Amino acid sequence: MKAVNIVLALLLFMASAHGAQILSPFAGRKTVGAYETDFVKFYYLVEKKGGVETALREGRLSSRIYSKPASKSNYEVFRSYEKELAAAGFKMLAVLDDASKAELLARRANSKGKNNFQQRAYTHAGKPVSITVKAKMASQGQEYIAAHKTADGKEIVMVVITSRSGDYVVEQFETAAMEEDTVTLTLDALRDRLVSEGRIAIYGLHFDTGSAQLKPASAETVATIVEYLRGHPQQVFYVVGHTDDQGALASNMSLSAARAKSVVAAVTRALPGRKNSSLPAASVRCRPLRRTAQQAAAN
Repeated sequence: MKAVNIVLALLLFMASAHGAQILSPFAGRKTVGAYETDFVKFYYLVEKKGGVETALREGRLSSRIYSKPASKSNYEVFRSYEKELAAAGFKMLAVLDDASKAELLARRANSKGKNNFQQRAYTHAGKPVSITVKAKMASQGQEYIAAHKTADGKEIVMVVITSRSGDYVVEQFETAAMEEDTVTLTLDALRDRLVSEGRIAIYGLHFDTGSAQLKPASAETVATIVEYLRGHPQQVFYVVGHTDDQGALASNMSLSAARAKSVVAAVTRALPGRKNSSLPAASVRCRPLRRTAQQAAAN
Protein backbone atom coordinates (compact mmCIF):
# COMPACT_ATOMS: atom_id res chain seq x y z
CA MET A 1 0.00 0.00 0.00
CA LYS A 2 2.85 2.40 0.76
CA ALA A 3 4.31 1.83 -2.70
CA VAL A 4 0.97 2.78 -4.25
CA ASN A 5 0.87 6.01 -2.26
CA ILE A 6 4.39 6.94 -3.38
CA VAL A 7 3.55 6.35 -7.03
CA LEU A 8 0.34 8.34 -6.63
CA ALA A 9 2.21 11.30 -5.15
CA LEU A 10 4.69 11.28 -8.04
CA LEU A 11 1.93 11.18 -10.61
CA LEU A 12 0.08 14.01 -8.91
CA PHE A 13 3.07 16.31 -9.01
CA MET A 14 4.03 15.38 -12.54
CA ALA A 15 0.55 16.58 -13.51
CA SER A 16 0.96 19.75 -11.48
CA ALA A 17 4.20 20.61 -13.24
CA HIS A 18 2.26 20.83 -16.49
CA GLY A 19 -0.44 23.10 -15.04
CA ALA A 20 -3.07 20.36 -14.72
CA GLN A 21 -5.21 19.64 -11.69
CA ILE A 22 -3.23 18.02 -8.88
CA LEU A 23 -6.11 15.90 -7.62
CA SER A 24 -8.65 14.08 -9.73
CA PRO A 25 -12.31 14.76 -8.86
CA PHE A 26 -14.30 12.33 -6.72
CA ALA A 27 -15.51 9.28 -8.68
CA GLY A 28 -19.01 9.71 -10.11
CA ARG A 29 -19.13 13.46 -9.64
CA LYS A 30 -20.54 15.95 -12.16
CA THR A 31 -18.67 19.11 -13.09
CA VAL A 32 -20.60 22.27 -12.24
CA GLY A 33 -18.11 24.99 -13.12
CA ALA A 34 -14.48 26.03 -13.48
CA TYR A 35 -12.62 29.26 -12.74
CA GLU A 36 -8.97 30.16 -13.34
CA THR A 37 -6.91 33.31 -12.93
CA ASP A 38 -3.18 33.96 -13.27
CA PHE A 39 -2.87 36.31 -10.31
CA VAL A 40 -5.16 36.89 -7.35
CA LYS A 41 -5.24 37.27 -3.56
CA PHE A 42 -6.15 33.92 -2.02
CA TYR A 43 -7.43 33.54 1.54
CA TYR A 44 -7.46 30.18 3.31
CA LEU A 45 -7.82 28.84 6.85
CA VAL A 46 -5.01 27.70 9.13
CA GLU A 47 -5.55 26.02 12.50
CA LYS A 48 -3.44 27.45 15.34
CA LYS A 49 -3.30 26.73 19.06
CA GLY A 50 -5.45 29.75 19.77
CA GLY A 51 -8.04 28.95 17.10
CA VAL A 52 -8.40 29.22 13.33
CA GLU A 53 -6.80 32.09 11.44
CA THR A 54 -7.10 33.34 7.87
CA ALA A 55 -3.89 33.32 5.84
CA LEU A 56 -3.23 35.21 2.61
CA ARG A 57 -1.04 34.55 -0.42
CA GLU A 58 -0.87 35.92 -3.96
CA GLY A 59 -0.57 33.87 -7.12
CA ARG A 60 -2.36 31.57 -9.57
CA LEU A 61 -5.70 29.96 -8.76
CA SER A 62 -7.57 27.10 -10.41
CA SER A 63 -10.96 26.31 -8.87
CA ARG A 64 -13.54 23.62 -9.72
CA ILE A 65 -17.08 23.17 -8.43
CA TYR A 66 -18.43 19.62 -8.57
CA SER A 67 -21.71 17.93 -7.64
CA LYS A 68 -21.14 14.77 -5.62
CA PRO A 69 -22.97 11.50 -6.40
CA ALA A 70 -26.34 11.35 -4.62
CA SER A 71 -25.38 8.07 -2.94
CA LYS A 72 -22.27 9.59 -1.32
CA SER A 73 -22.11 11.76 1.77
CA ASN A 74 -20.24 15.03 2.10
CA TYR A 75 -18.17 13.38 4.80
CA GLU A 76 -16.99 10.62 2.45
CA VAL A 77 -15.90 13.21 -0.11
CA PHE A 78 -14.13 15.17 2.62
CA ARG A 79 -12.29 12.14 4.03
CA SER A 80 -11.30 10.91 0.56
CA TYR A 81 -9.60 14.19 -0.30
CA GLU A 82 -7.95 14.37 3.12
CA LYS A 83 -6.50 10.88 2.60
CA GLU A 84 -5.18 11.56 -0.90
CA LEU A 85 -3.64 14.90 0.05
CA ALA A 86 -1.80 13.24 2.94
CA ALA A 87 -0.62 10.45 0.63
CA ALA A 88 0.75 13.08 -1.77
CA GLY A 89 2.86 14.63 1.01
CA PHE A 90 0.70 17.64 1.80
CA LYS A 91 0.79 19.09 5.30
CA MET A 92 -2.67 19.70 6.72
CA LEU A 93 -3.20 23.35 7.66
CA ALA A 94 -6.85 23.06 8.62
CA VAL A 95 -9.15 20.03 8.84
CA LEU A 96 -12.63 21.09 9.96
CA ASP A 97 -15.45 18.54 10.12
CA ASP A 98 -17.68 20.42 12.59
CA ALA A 99 -20.34 21.72 10.19
CA SER A 100 -21.28 24.81 12.19
CA LYS A 101 -17.66 25.86 12.65
CA ALA A 102 -16.61 25.05 9.07
CA GLU A 103 -19.59 26.92 7.61
CA LEU A 104 -18.91 30.13 9.50
CA LEU A 105 -15.15 30.17 8.89
CA ALA A 106 -15.37 29.16 5.21
CA ARG A 107 -18.01 31.83 4.66
CA ARG A 108 -15.68 34.47 6.07
CA ALA A 109 -12.76 33.37 3.86
CA ASN A 110 -14.97 33.40 0.76
CA SER A 111 -16.78 36.65 1.56
CA LYS A 112 -16.68 39.94 -0.31
CA GLY A 113 -13.37 41.63 0.40
CA LYS A 114 -11.58 38.29 0.65
CA ASN A 115 -12.01 35.50 -1.92
CA ASN A 116 -15.21 37.14 -3.18
CA PHE A 117 -16.41 33.69 -4.25
CA GLN A 118 -19.81 34.77 -5.58
CA GLN A 119 -18.23 37.21 -8.04
CA ARG A 120 -15.88 34.68 -9.62
CA ALA A 121 -16.59 34.01 -13.29
CA TYR A 122 -17.18 30.24 -13.11
CA THR A 123 -18.23 28.70 -16.42
CA HIS A 124 -19.27 25.27 -17.68
CA ALA A 125 -19.69 24.25 -21.32
CA GLY A 126 -19.18 27.87 -22.32
CA LYS A 127 -21.97 29.18 -20.09
CA PRO A 128 -21.70 31.12 -16.81
CA VAL A 129 -22.53 29.34 -13.56
CA SER A 130 -25.53 30.87 -11.80
CA ILE A 131 -25.11 33.19 -8.84
CA THR A 132 -27.36 30.84 -6.84
CA VAL A 133 -24.95 27.93 -7.22
CA LYS A 134 -22.00 30.11 -6.23
CA ALA A 135 -23.88 31.65 -3.29
CA LYS A 136 -24.77 28.25 -1.86
CA MET A 137 -21.19 27.02 -2.28
CA ALA A 138 -19.80 30.13 -0.59
CA SER A 139 -22.20 30.19 2.36
CA GLN A 140 -23.18 26.59 3.13
CA GLY A 141 -19.85 24.91 3.87
CA GLN A 142 -19.96 21.63 5.81
CA GLU A 143 -16.38 20.38 5.90
CA TYR A 144 -13.16 22.23 5.11
CA ILE A 145 -9.61 21.14 4.30
CA ALA A 146 -6.58 23.35 3.62
CA ALA A 147 -3.26 21.62 2.88
CA HIS A 148 0.18 22.86 1.85
CA LYS A 149 3.08 21.47 -0.16
CA THR A 150 6.28 22.91 -1.67
CA ALA A 151 7.12 21.53 -5.12
CA ASP A 152 9.53 22.77 -7.80
CA GLY A 153 10.11 25.97 -5.84
CA LYS A 154 6.39 26.79 -5.67
CA GLU A 155 4.13 26.93 -2.64
CA ILE A 156 0.95 24.96 -3.33
CA VAL A 157 -2.18 25.26 -1.23
CA MET A 158 -5.12 22.93 -1.80
CA VAL A 159 -8.53 23.76 -0.34
CA VAL A 160 -11.56 21.44 -0.41
CA ILE A 161 -14.96 22.58 0.87
CA THR A 162 -18.13 20.51 0.88
CA SER A 163 -21.55 22.18 0.92
CA ARG A 164 -25.06 21.46 2.19
CA SER A 165 -26.20 21.93 -1.41
CA GLY A 166 -24.46 18.69 -2.41
CA ASP A 167 -21.76 20.52 -4.35
CA TYR A 168 -18.13 20.76 -3.33
CA VAL A 169 -15.23 22.92 -4.49
CA VAL A 170 -11.57 22.06 -5.02
CA GLU A 171 -9.20 25.04 -5.03
CA GLN A 172 -5.65 24.66 -6.33
CA PHE A 173 -3.46 27.66 -5.55
CA GLU A 174 0.20 28.15 -6.53
CA THR A 175 2.42 31.09 -5.66
CA ALA A 176 3.28 33.03 -8.81
CA ALA A 177 4.58 36.45 -9.72
CA MET A 178 2.35 39.08 -11.22
CA GLU A 179 3.28 39.82 -14.81
CA GLU A 180 5.57 42.84 -14.78
CA ASP A 181 5.45 45.98 -16.91
CA THR A 182 1.80 45.63 -17.94
CA VAL A 183 1.44 49.21 -16.72
CA THR A 184 4.35 51.66 -17.01
CA LEU A 185 4.95 55.11 -15.61
CA THR A 186 4.41 57.84 -18.20
CA LEU A 187 5.67 61.39 -18.05
CA ASP A 188 2.11 62.74 -18.16
CA ALA A 189 1.00 60.50 -15.29
CA LEU A 190 4.00 61.52 -13.21
CA ARG A 191 3.39 65.22 -13.87
CA ASP A 192 -0.35 65.04 -13.19
CA ARG A 193 0.06 63.22 -9.88
CA LEU A 194 2.72 65.62 -8.63
CA VAL A 195 0.60 68.63 -9.58
CA SER A 196 -2.57 67.25 -7.95
CA GLU A 197 -1.10 65.58 -4.87
CA GLY A 198 2.50 66.75 -4.54
CA ARG A 199 3.73 63.17 -4.31
CA ILE A 200 3.58 59.84 -6.14
CA ALA A 201 4.26 56.18 -5.33
CA ILE A 202 6.40 54.87 -8.18
CA TYR A 203 6.44 51.20 -9.15
CA GLY A 204 8.66 49.70 -11.81
CA LEU A 205 11.81 50.11 -9.73
CA HIS A 206 13.08 46.57 -9.25
CA PHE A 207 15.51 45.04 -6.74
CA ASP A 208 16.53 41.51 -5.86
CA THR A 209 15.40 40.35 -2.43
CA GLY A 210 17.62 41.88 0.25
CA SER A 211 19.48 44.01 -2.32
CA ALA A 212 19.64 47.77 -2.87
CA GLN A 213 21.02 47.48 -6.41
CA LEU A 214 18.59 48.53 -9.11
CA LYS A 215 17.90 45.84 -11.69
CA PRO A 216 18.09 46.58 -15.46
CA ALA A 217 14.29 46.26 -15.67
CA SER A 218 14.10 49.60 -13.82
CA ALA A 219 15.69 51.56 -16.69
CA GLU A 220 12.45 52.76 -18.33
CA THR A 221 11.01 54.06 -15.06
CA VAL A 222 14.27 55.80 -14.15
CA ALA A 223 14.34 57.43 -17.60
CA THR A 224 10.82 58.82 -17.04
CA ILE A 225 11.86 60.28 -13.68
CA VAL A 226 14.96 61.81 -15.25
CA GLU A 227 12.90 63.36 -18.05
CA TYR A 228 10.56 64.99 -15.56
CA LEU A 229 13.37 66.33 -13.35
CA ARG A 230 15.22 67.71 -16.35
CA GLY A 231 12.21 69.92 -17.03
CA HIS A 232 11.85 70.96 -13.37
CA PRO A 233 15.42 71.67 -12.15
CA GLN A 234 14.34 73.81 -9.18
CA GLN A 235 11.96 71.32 -7.56
CA VAL A 236 13.08 69.38 -4.49
CA PHE A 237 11.77 65.86 -3.77
CA TYR A 238 12.01 63.63 -0.74
CA VAL A 239 12.84 60.12 -2.04
CA VAL A 240 11.49 57.34 0.17
CA GLY A 241 12.31 53.65 -0.11
CA HIS A 242 10.15 50.69 0.88
CA THR A 243 10.59 46.99 1.57
CA ASP A 244 8.08 44.22 2.34
CA ASP A 245 7.43 43.07 5.92
CA GLN A 246 9.76 40.06 5.82
CA GLY A 247 12.79 40.13 8.14
CA ALA A 248 13.76 42.35 11.07
CA LEU A 249 12.47 45.92 11.22
CA ALA A 250 15.92 47.48 11.67
CA SER A 251 17.42 45.72 8.64
CA ASN A 252 14.38 46.57 6.51
CA MET A 253 14.64 50.23 7.46
CA SER A 254 18.32 50.23 6.45
CA LEU A 255 17.50 48.44 3.20
CA SER A 256 14.70 50.84 2.28
CA ALA A 257 17.02 53.82 2.84
CA ALA A 258 19.72 52.18 0.72
CA ARG A 259 17.22 51.57 -2.08
CA ALA A 260 16.14 55.20 -2.02
CA LYS A 261 19.80 56.25 -2.31
CA SER A 262 20.27 53.89 -5.26
CA VAL A 263 17.41 55.56 -7.10
CA VAL A 264 18.86 59.01 -6.37
CA ALA A 265 22.27 57.86 -7.62
CA ALA A 266 20.78 56.51 -10.85
CA VAL A 267 18.92 59.76 -11.46
CA THR A 268 21.86 62.07 -10.69
CA ARG A 269 24.16 60.05 -12.97
CA ALA A 270 21.83 60.98 -15.81
CA LEU A 271 21.57 64.59 -14.56
CA PRO A 272 25.14 65.63 -13.66
CA GLY A 273 24.02 69.12 -12.66
CA ARG A 274 21.45 67.85 -10.21
CA LYS A 275 22.65 67.94 -6.61
CA ASN A 276 21.86 65.09 -4.24
CA SER A 277 20.66 67.68 -1.73
CA SER A 278 17.63 68.34 -3.96
CA LEU A 279 16.73 64.65 -3.72
CA PRO A 280 17.17 63.66 -0.04
CA ALA A 281 16.72 59.91 0.45
CA ALA A 282 15.47 58.02 3.49
CA SER A 283 13.30 55.13 4.61
CA VAL A 284 9.83 54.82 6.09
CA ARG A 285 7.80 51.97 7.55
CA CYS A 286 7.75 48.63 5.78
CA ARG A 287 4.70 47.56 3.78
CA PRO A 288 2.58 45.20 5.93
CA LEU A 289 1.65 42.98 3.00
CA ARG A 290 2.51 39.37 2.23
CA ARG A 291 3.90 39.04 -1.24
CA THR A 292 5.72 36.54 -3.37
CA ALA A 293 9.52 36.70 -3.69
CA GLN A 294 9.17 38.07 -7.22
CA GLN A 295 6.84 40.83 -6.12
CA ALA A 296 9.09 41.75 -3.21
CA ALA A 297 11.69 42.74 -5.83
CA ALA A 298 9.44 45.56 -7.09
CA ASN A 299 9.68 48.32 -4.49
